[in-house]
Amino acid sequence: RDRLEHALSQARRRKSTLAVMYLDIDRFKVINDSLGHLVGDQLLQRVASRLLSCLRDCDTLARVGGDEFNLLVADIQGRDDAAMIADKIMQRFREPILLDSEEVFVSFSIGIALFPFDGQSMDTLIKSSDMAMYHVKGRGKNGYTFVSDGMNGVHPQQLSLENGIRRGLQAE
Repeated sequence: RDRLEHALSQARRRKSTLAVMYLDIDRFKVINDSLGHLVGDQLLQRVASRLLSCLRDCDTLARVGGDEFNLLVADIQGRDDAAMIADKIMQRFREPILLDSEEVFVSFSIGIALFPFDGQSMDTLIKSSDMAMYHVKGRGKNGYTFVSDGMNGVHPQQLSLENGIRRGLQAE
């Protein structure tokens, strides 16, 4: 959160663009439940390492939940740069991860919000990227999308209810 606030201050000063991406590992609960929590923890470490290999040194990756990550990509030109990074991540994870002689294929649902277009504050950008990520999940997972006006039209209470239901279903 501190790095995002700092990046937002710089982006405002420089009149530049930054991306906040919300990444959720598809089917992580299935992997974790079938191979065990220890293997699930190893998978998360390998996933984080592989994600970092897709990024610049100045980008920030943070694990924000069990199988959720936020990615801050500062000083980009716009949508095309953000899409290129998301494509790079999707391509990099087409290769399986080897865990204790098990090959595990990992895919992501990624939501992307851009400053200044999709929000001016840290909380708005994170919430918007989270909302976009759930749109990817709703379309069948394994992809990315940008925040759109149609998504912004969703009533916040409806979104909260939908997110709670989805997380509850994933927990089963």
